[in-house]
Amino acid sequence: MISRLLLPFMTLLFFYSESLFVHLFPSEKWFDQKMIVPHFLILVLFFICAYFQYRTALVYGFIFGFLFDIYYTEINGIYLVLFPFVIFLSHQMMKVLHNNLFVLGIISLVNVSVLEFLVYQINLIIKRTDFTFMQFVDWRLWPTLALNALFYLIFAFPLKSFLQKKRKDWLDD
Repeated sequence: MISRLLLPFMTLLFFYSESLFVHLFPSEKWFDQKMIVPHFLILVLFFICAYFQYRTALVYGFIFGFLFDIYYTEINGIYLVLFPFVIFLSHQMMKVLHNNLFVLGIISLVNVSVLEFLVYQINLIIKRTDFTFMQFVDWRLWPTLALNALFYLIFAFPLKSFLQKKRKDWLDD
């Protein structure tokens, strides 16, 4: 029973770690007015998609996208739709490309960029931002990609090992 709860608990932990990171490392103070957005949760969902099960990643994408909208944003539905969408994109890319950590890292960064760009476009359309595209890229996209690449490098091997073991246990049951 505890083994079955480990994956949702781990995903919930990464969900809350984003908030913890923002509170511990305020970007204005530490990073010279750059906006750094941790996307630890979506990176973990990409790992679940690649090394555990696509369907589980999609379900978690819907659930945590909904929670993300409620907890972090004022507009409900953006992440509810975008999380499963970028998981779907990742899954499609992994069907074509080899499934290894290097390729998954590139796919993850591409899809974090897609997620950030779509959120920027939605905010631009509803006039919640007045950033130009170059300001968005310089002040938000590049710093966000750097942080998430660092997260990926630190957690890639442990997450892959954990999820492959979890998948093996799941298939043995």
